[in-house]
Amino acid sequence: MIQEQRILLKIEEHKTAIHSLECKREKVIAEEMQRVFKSAKGMDKSLFLLSREFVSSCGTTPEYLQFHRTFKREIKAILKPYCEKVEIGKPNHFDLTGFIQLKDNRIYYISVGDIRWSKENMLIRTAESFKDYTGGSNNAIGLDKDFIDNLLRFLRVGGKNE
Repeated sequence: MIQEQRILLKIEEHKTAIHSLECKREKVIAEEMQRVFKSAKGMDKSLFLLSREFVSSCGTTPEYLQFHRTFKREIKAILKPYCEKVEIGKPNHFDLTGFIQLKDNRIYYISVGDIRWSKENMLIRTAESFKDYTGGSNNAIGLDKDFIDNLLRFLRVGGKNE
């Protein structure tokens, strides 16, 4: 019985230590997020949020909703000079889809798959309308620091290497 009590005591000590580490981790994340959000430009906020861990759930989570809102706001702002219309769908189950219509009327379908498991690329392909989910050939644009330049280059509307 005494040995069992010692083991239970050790378990409680470890639980306390784990809780303390989790609190420290949350503080570090909050500080990093505050720093990024103060100085962010382009898609920096979205890319930062995408780098975080997304807890798997049967419903949408606050972290996913924050990513969805931020991505939608940032991509619309970046594409505004080149686009007639940017439409990002309502929050879904850990993915994001939408359409981009350039000023020359070319339309593209975009999709970021389930961000709990795969966060490396955004799928993009030509579309005939804002209802065309099958469209042209699939292409991938990396969701990384070069995302904006690569997206604009793909759309042939701007970017460093135009």
